[in-house]
Amino acid sequence: MISVADSNKDGFVEYDEFERVLGCRESSKRGGAGIMEDVFRVMDRDRDGKVGRDDLKGYMEWAGFYATDEDIMAMIRLGGGDEKEGVSFDGLLKILALDFVD
Repeated sequence: MISVADSNKDGFVEYDEFERVLGCRESSKRGGAGIMEDVFRVMDRDRDGKVGRDDLKGYMEWAGFYATDEDIMAMIRLGGGDEKEGVSFDGLLKILALDFVD
């Protein structure tokens, strides 16, 4: 995921690169978790409540990031999902290593 987000290839993911991957530049009035739920809904193109291989690959291409099928499957496994089921919202947060405190 880091190599996909690091568009300037400097070895770091700056905030603007991170925002680009998420596709959100709106203010955080609703808080981070609300924005991430919106991101999840955008990524879940088939509306099955999971982000699968096709969903994630399509989103990455839409965001302008090249990711191989192997990269996509590694991200899904990192989120606790599998090839058939994809990942839930919580799994997406694991992929992005985000932790929101209620």
